[in-house]
Amino acid sequence: MSRTSSSRSTGAKRRKSATGRLRALRLSAPVVLVVVASAVLLVGLAALPARTWLDQKRLTEETTDELDSVEAEVSELRLKLKLLETDEEVERMGRENFDLVYPGEESYRILPAPDNN
Repeated sequence: MSRTSSSRSTGAKRRKSATGRLRALRLSAPVVLVVVASAVLLVGLAALPARTWLDQKRLTEETTDELDSVEAEVSELRLKLKLLETDEEVERMGRENFDLVYPGEESYRILPAPDNN
């Protein structure tokens, strides 16, 4: 008789433990769902500032490159300005670009030969 009652109590324990597991699974499914949804939301919210930061970093690098280019151009222009402050450069540019001559000098132009086609 002890064997039969022992079998019955073991079967009952198994059913209780299976029922307990099923309840735990039922309770844990919503918890898992909430945890997963929270993680997805957290990653989504973190992605927006990260994207903005990356865009700003790219824009900063582009602007820095442009600034370097403009500073180099300004440096070249300052050298030209300093050169234009000399009488020799003003005379050279006047003769080359505007055909200016000193009094008593004559200016000549040599034209290319006509094309006989």
